[in-house]
Amino acid sequence: MRIGIFGGTFDPVHFGHLRSVEAAAARFRLERVIYVPARVSPFKDSVATNAHHRVAMLALALDGRTDWTIDPQELDRKPPSYTVDTLRALSARHLQDELWLLMGTDTLAGLARWLEPEEIVRMARIGAFQREPFTGEGLEIPDIEGLSGRLEVFDAGSVRISSRQLRDDMARGGSASGSVPRSVAEYITKHGLYSAGVRKR
Repeated sequence: MRIGIFGGTFDPVHFGHLRSVEAAAARFRLERVIYVPARVSPFKDSVATNAHHRVAMLALALDGRTDWTIDPQELDRKPPSYTVDTLRALSARHLQDELWLLMGTDTLAGLARWLEPEEIVRMARIGAFQREPFTGEGLEIPDIEGLSGRLEVFDAGSVRISSRQLRDDMARGGSASGSVPRSVAEYITKHGLYSAGVRKR
């Protein structure tokens, strides 16, 4: 079985997180996708919204997709979240399966700075969807042993949404409608998330 792994803070989850994975699932013939919400990213300085809210929004966004699931393992570990640890745990549970680590090319550009990048590449193939400005001539493949034969870069279509931009817009009184599933937008409104820059802990 081919399984896609997609991690992030999902603060909040939006259509960019969903449509890019849909494109990856079709291209790589993924039979399952596992979303892995991070407790604390080692590359982000900002404090994430409480994991309870982030997981709840993610569950709403994935509702009806039995082949897409949430793995909360990083939320149960001492921070920060390291992908190599997550892949080790998943590899142990899926010994006969082929893992595909999904990410944007903006993330791919910094992969060499991650903890044990060679081990990450050994455990999972990398499926990277194009995100500006890391496309075409602007895309530099990190110098990681074994990466060239384990990497596929693809076009997932133009979905120009970022969680940070969404949070900033909502802090100024804007709406997430159109950028997130309706159920997620309703959850954000119900719980007062992101209003006036307030992050629910």
